[in-house]
Amino acid sequence: MEFYIKHILLGLAIMLFSTSVSGQKLKQNPTLIKGRLDNGLTYYIYPNQTPKGEAVYRLFIKSGSVFEEDSQKGLAHFLEHMAFNGTAHFPDDGIVRFLESKGAKFGKDLNAHTSFNETVYKLQLPSNNPLVVDSTMTILSDWAGRLSLDSLQIEKERGVIMSEWLSKTGPKQDAQNALLYELLNKSRFSDRIVIGDTAVIQNFSHKDIKDYYQQWYNPSLMAVAVVGDINPTEIERMIKEKFGELKTTPKKKKAPTYAIDSYKDMAVKSVIHESLDKVELVAVQLLPTLSPVQSEKEYPAYLERVILNRLFNERMTSLSFNDPSYKKANISVLSFLNTKSILLTSVELTPTKIDDGINTFAREIEQIYRYGFIPLEIEKVKKSYLASLKRNAESERPVPSINLMNEIYSDFYVGNKVVTQEEEYNLAKKYISKIDSTSLTKYLHKTADWSKTHFILSAFDKVAEELPSDDNIKSVFSKISKENIAPYKKTVNIPDQLLASLPKPGSIVDKQYIKEINAHILSLSNGAKVVFKSTDIDKDKITLSGFRKGGLYTLDSLDFVNGLYAKNVIGLSGAGNMSRDELAHYLTGNTAKMLFLIDNSRVGMGGSSNNEDLETQFQLLYLKWMYPRIDTTMYEQIKKNAIESYRTANKVESGKFYEDLSYILQGKDYTNREVSDTILENELKLEALIPIYNHSFGGAKDFTFVIIGDCDLEAVTPYITQYLAALPGGEPSTSYQYKRPARVDQYIVFERNDGESPRAIVNLVFQQNRVDGSLRLENLKNGILKAVIRTKLLKSLREEMGMVYSVSVSAGSAIAPEPLSRQTIGFTTAPENVEKLLDRTLKEIEMMINNPESFDSELADIKMNLIKEMSLDVQKSSFWSSFIRNTIFNNETDWNYVSDYNDIVNSITAKDIASFAESKMYKDRLMVKAVLYPKGYDKTGNKSK
Repeated sequence: MEFYIKHILLGLAIMLFSTSVSGQKLKQNPTLIKGRLDNGLTYYIYPNQTPKGEAVYRLFIKSGSVFEEDSQKGLAHFLEHMAFNGTAHFPDDGIVRFLESKGAKFGKDLNAHTSFNETVYKLQLPSNNPLVVDSTMTILSDWAGRLSLDSLQIEKERGVIMSEWLSKTGPKQDAQNALLYELLNKSRFSDRIVIGDTAVIQNFSHKDIKDYYQQWYNPSLMAVAVVGDINPTEIERMIKEKFGELKTTPKKKKAPTYAIDSYKDMAVKSVIHESLDKVELVAVQLLPTLSPVQSEKEYPAYLERVILNRLFNERMTSLSFNDPSYKKANISVLSFLNTKSILLTSVELTPTKIDDGINTFAREIEQIYRYGFIPLEIEKVKKSYLASLKRNAESERPVPSINLMNEIYSDFYVGNKVVTQEEEYNLAKKYISKIDSTSLTKYLHKTADWSKTHFILSAFDKVAEELPSDDNIKSVFSKISKENIAPYKKTVNIPDQLLASLPKPGSIVDKQYIKEINAHILSLSNGAKVVFKSTDIDKDKITLSGFRKGGLYTLDSLDFVNGLYAKNVIGLSGAGNMSRDELAHYLTGNTAKMLFLIDNSRVGMGGSSNNEDLETQFQLLYLKWMYPRIDTTMYEQIKKNAIESYRTANKVESGKFYEDLSYILQGKDYTNREVSDTILENELKLEALIPIYNHSFGGAKDFTFVIIGDCDLEAVTPYITQYLAALPGGEPSTSYQYKRPARVDQYIVFERNDGESPRAIVNLVFQQNRVDGSLRLENLKNGILKAVIRTKLLKSLREEMGMVYSVSVSAGSAIAPEPLSRQTIGFTTAPENVEKLLDRTLKEIEMMINNPESFDSELADIKMNLIKEMSLDVQKSSFWSSFIRNTIFNNETDWNYVSDYNDIVNSITAKDIASFAESKMYKDRLMVKAVLYPKGYDKTGNKSK
């Protein structure tokens, strides 16, 4: 579970147009069923078959930490935890056990969060079993009004909450809290931080948490929402039956409304700590709350906000390529806690140019505030946004249930009407022409006010003497409105076409059918292959990807750094005769996109388009492949910034710890060394980048292209021959030059006591230089082993011992460039608990290995979840694209894997996993116990010097 502040981008409340706007109420999406029970509970039901066989459930509550009394600080969040520790129908951990037995995965399908003024419970479960659906609705209604709040469970959870508090401490959290407190501006919110008061958490009476539950978990403050492949009539019946009996407590009070005042002055706050890793200045202006979009009259302001934020992003992205004296900057208008809106700007500063960076940033933001945006920017953003709305309105592509649930969230908490995509497109067409430079500038003049802005400067201590004083920062922004700043200028020559002429087509020399996955393999005249699979999973969408063995590991050690930078420099330089800007403007409103990649062990590309822009997608691939381009200015800026970043970086101890841990696991060589300023100056060469790019993409022989889309083979064949088969053949060099160093069977203890936070960071790593049999089957077992270990450790380390908030487990294997398998267990805890937790961890693993029957029930749940996940994955084009690529790259020969998946999963026994765990964690493996203790901590109990 988690707690956080949720920022939602919504419509601006201020009317920005002088034009007459209709006050007619917007029509609710007719598919959505919205109702209200007699006890005040709101309900939403939205039948939707994407994905099939699944439903998304939410219990929304308009309560959070802001409603707590002084004796209850932290109990809204604590109560959220208790919802998983027993209800009327599911005692103790019955909810988690029941849902996991039905295919749910804790954290992904079963979760919750608490904020200042909202609490949300989240479920995502198979919907094809009516009994599961009924039980799920019972769980939601139990959360709403039937929590057990057992005394023993409350006492056990205190340690978990304290571990969560500890996991979120440290200087980075302090810097984030500094911004949060500025946003909260001494309001009641600032005295009701969600995690609460540790003294309250450790000592509150059981009556305090029960009082909060009875008062604020009230039907009138709740909504239940169900979206997915369900029977809406049955869901509505269940809601009335299970939630209708919940009573409004006699002690019910009307929920109070707490305000956050806007700033009345300019102020600066500095946060300096040795373990912060960057220098950043954040500027915040608090604005009136955003009005909900209920009628047509509120829509223009919403539309203007959308366009404005896109324009902010467009301008700052464009300026980032002009070699500014800062690293990066952002600006946006956001909704904050559905209570205020904020104008938020931030700039990450270069440590050697802090004053220059602030001044440049101030002038650039003031330029926007003063002059707004030029027609070139506005028309590009409007064209792109309107085209996306048109595609959504006209496309038959279904909307995922989770996206629809986000709209329902907005309806309940904000009041934004849920409308159809067609209506939104029609509204945008009606009002978007009114958005121009004049209207945007008028709004910015009304809104932006440096004299009512608060600044938060955070930095590491090494640059403390270089930081401007609070008065200096105030001076810069107080005087900026009087500075002589010229309007922004930019011109772009937009080309008429991507290719000056069409290439000479190649041909298809062989065609085979893969019956198991209903796909075709085409052999091309240039030595490349195409795998084509027709599917209507994503209506009106075609994905095109490609790969070949190769990548950075095929390069000579002296070219490795050039390989690291080649794709970025060339990717940001445009293609052919077109600059980056020219290409971007040409593609505005077009769905075609194509990104080229150079990975460690393979090279490739990936892109997509709708059917209308399919040829553009193929042309884009051909253009970037055949005519790579290097913008010399771009290369020089990237190299200079990389050198500067290295020289000015503040390497924190946790970063050094993980860097040295990676050397223990991998050895230290040219592939993972620190790329220093000297290495960059000596080895990064402009003239080497195009040859390396051509080394990767010069010839198409042995390339495999994968096309997944809502079209038939006949429709795409002309583009395959015209563009893919027209690529040159060549003889690729795909032999790996890099060989992973062998690691011997050994046990290594790697400990340090210079961490920057009061918690200990613990990692237990097992590594082997081998893959046993099929990589696909090995990684399936890795996934099961990972899930079993995490389930066992969460129960023992968190629920029983109460010494950790969470446990991370990863496990995976690879065969390129050499076989490697690794399993990692990680957690954070109080330093005095490390050895006890490690000892328990190893005992749990040993128990698994020696007593496979001890995890039979967990294995059954994990299998069900895997089968459920596969049933959802096969409904995604991205899954099929990845499955085909990896099957070929890893030389897997079994195309039946997907159709046989359920049988394969069910055939794996507890003994198989126990044997797998033994082979990975006890035989022929490197094992590393890595612990980063807090600075000065001494395990003997004495203070280190």
